[in-house]
Amino acid sequence: MVTSSGAQPSQVSTLNGVGAVLMKGVAALVVSCGPAVLAVTPLLPDRHWIVLLAGTLTTAVSVPGGIALWLLAGRNRAGTRRLEAVGVRATAEVLTATLTASDEGHTYEVAMRVSGLGFEPFEVTQSRTGGAGLSAGTRLQALVDPFDRSYTILN
Repeated sequence: MVTSSGAQPSQVSTLNGVGAVLMKGVAALVVSCGPAVLAVTPLLPDRHWIVLLAGTLTTAVSVPGGIALWLLAGRNRAGTRRLEAVGVRATAEVLTATLTASDEGHTYEVAMRVSGLGFEPFEVTQSRTGGAGLSAGTRLQALVDPFDRSYTILN
């Protein structure tokens, strides 16, 4: 059994290969928006200064935003691969589920105890949407890296 070395549990946002490709595709589209507007500017006969200004502002926002989205996709996919490689199956038992919002979908603040073979149990709190069937005692599947206590709830 791996004992905790004071490391705080951290949730891993899982991303499969298809999700990573889609996310990076969106990132590429976001990055290209501003430069595309700038490329069209010389083709316009009148008021090209407005398009130039819009293209410059769009480029200033979309390029860093698209790069950040691309990097996030890569980081999430790498975290998912690492957790799939070294993670152990675990159980996340719901301790409490408190309704925090009910506008479009119910959002719950859920406290869980995560336990399994190879690591000391720990407690986490996270927001979850839906919540049908979430009550004290409900057991969910989880995947945990016993060395750094990173985890993901599978259902």
